[in-house]
Amino acid sequence: MNFKERQKMFDNEKWFDSIVAGEDRCGSYAFCSACDKEDRNPCVRAMNRHEKGYIRIATIYRKL
Repeated sequence: MNFKERQKMFDNEKWFDSIVAGEDRCGSYAFCSACDKEDRNPCVRAMNRHEKGYIRIATIYRKL
């Protein structure tokens, strides 16, 4: 399953959870702390970051 398909699955799950709860559930899942809303598939990428413990590594170049 690719990112787009998994994101659609999460969107459907959030939609139904929101209906049951009577409020928007976006941001209430365990992996939401790793979310960047600017990503293309934010839920899937946040879940991957949360599960696999991804960290962002910066490359620093010395100005010559």
